Amino acid sequence: MDIKTIIISFLISVVTIAQTNWTTVFESSGFIATSDYNQTINYFQRLDEASDYADLFGFGRSPQGRDLNCLLVTKEDKTLIEQRIAEGKKPLERATVLIINGIHSGEIEGKDASMILLREILISKEKEYLLDSINILVVPIFNVDGHERRSKYNRINQNGPEEMGWRTTAQNYNLNRDWMKADSPEMQSMLVLVSTWNPDFIIDTHTTDGADYQYSVTYQVERFANIDPHTGYWLSQKFVPYLEKKFTKKDF
Repeated sequence: MDIKTIIISFLISVVTIAQTNWTTVFESSGFIATSDYNQTINYFQRLDEASDYADLFGFGRSPQGRDLNCLLVTKEDKTLIEQRIAEGKKPLERATVLIINGIHSGEIEGKDASMILLREILISKEKEYLLDSINILVVPIFNVDGHERRSKYNRINQNGPEEMGWRTTAQNYNLNRDWMKADSPEMQSMLVLVSTWNPDFIIDTHTTDGADYQYSVTYQVERFANIDPHTGYWLSQKFVPYLEKKFTKKDF
């Protein structure tokens, strides 16, 4: 074998290893760092390319020109989904969960958790069974401009990551306070996304910024007088007890 053939074989091997390596920046750093915008979107693009169940699409742009992206993960027929959207109908038949990460981009653990979850659904397939019951929409980073305003000192009381994003957008909007006003272009795009896909559940991920706190995970579920009483009853009497029982079994 000549040297040229050896070099080509080596380069092919390097590319193959890179393409099959699904370890996140979070994991490879020893759980102390998080991926930047380009690394994150690259990972989601690879998920799209690797699975017929995944479809990455843009739903807006930020003031600094970054794309807002969402990954649809479903076993439903894509042609029928597109047809329902064109007809103004609910696109998906199964219950749909929308996960929004980085509405406060200094609080970014949900992004890394979503990447690991999606890998276990689409690549290792140990959680592919979830798609037999639900569809998943994942916004990797909502406040994309704030995400790239990275510093070691943005949230000095927070236990990681090494560098983290900023709370507000490039226009200084707090997206988590903009749902009703919709002053920001990011939120205007998000409201179109939500109204188009009409998810049954929305999971909006956050992180504490350094409180002396005994719990590793906290959650809050709307279940009282501010929602439909039938939904509130189901959440209060069925969903929350089920959730708490599952967490207790996992020793939380």
